Order: sequence, then structure tokens, then C-alpha cells
Amino acid sequence: MTNRMIIALAALPLALAVSACGNPQEKQAEEVQAATVEQPGLDGQAATPSQARTEALELAQHLSSGHLEPGQAIKVLDDLDKLVSENLVDFPEDIRPALTEDIQSARDALEADDKAAMQEAATQFQKKLAGADSATEAE
Repeated sequence: MTNRMIIALAALPLALAVSACGNPQEKQAEEVQAATVEQPGLDGQAATPSQARTEALELAQHLSSGHLEPGQAIKVLDDLDKLVSENLVDFPEDIRPALTEDIQSARDALEADDKAAMQEAATQFQKKLAGADSATEAE
């Protein structure tokens, strides 16, 4: 019994060291989760129009980056869809239908396992929202 205890105690530092290194994919998933869930406009937090648009741009940038695993892309796309639908009045009225169409296009592309089309839809979303924000600032 003492031999087992000695082996267990000797293995404990090794197990802790290995677990501290972590998995790079898990780390990226945690970063994406932190970047999306705790933002204004999600999970019942109030968002100003500016915060909602900024967060939508950040989420679309994550999607268009091409660095997300499919599961992460689904989560980010769900967060983007939720953010836009729950804060729809915070987005310029003239581009609302186009934004929701781009989200649906990205969702369809993701379901079809077409990463390039999903990235393109996210890029189009970014361009429309950034263009509307620029026009609003110019007025």
C-alpha cells in the first residue's frame, strides 16, 4: 500500500505539470468564449447601440478570420445572430435585412461545410455594418 501511495505522490507533480501546459485548441476555445459571452448585448446584459455594433463587428471578424474550428464558428455565429436579433433597433434600419441575410448565408454555408462561403458572408456583414457606421459618423 505504501508503494502505491509513493507512486501516486510522485505522479502528482507530473500530472499537474501536464495539465498546466493545456491544449492549444482548448485555449483558443476559451478565448473565443471569453470574447463573446461576456460582452454587452449577450446573456441579458444591456448594450448601447454603439456597443452592439462594435460587438457585432468583432464577432464577424472572428468568423471571417478562418481560425475557428467548426464548433467555435457555430458558437460565434449563434452569438452574432442573438446579438443582432435582440438588439435589432441598434442597427441602421436600411441595412437590417441585409445583416440578417448575411447571418443566414453564413449559417447555411457552415451547415454545408463551406468555410470559404461562411467567411465571405461574415466579411460582407462586416463591410455593410462598417459602411453604415461610417455614414452615420459623417452625418
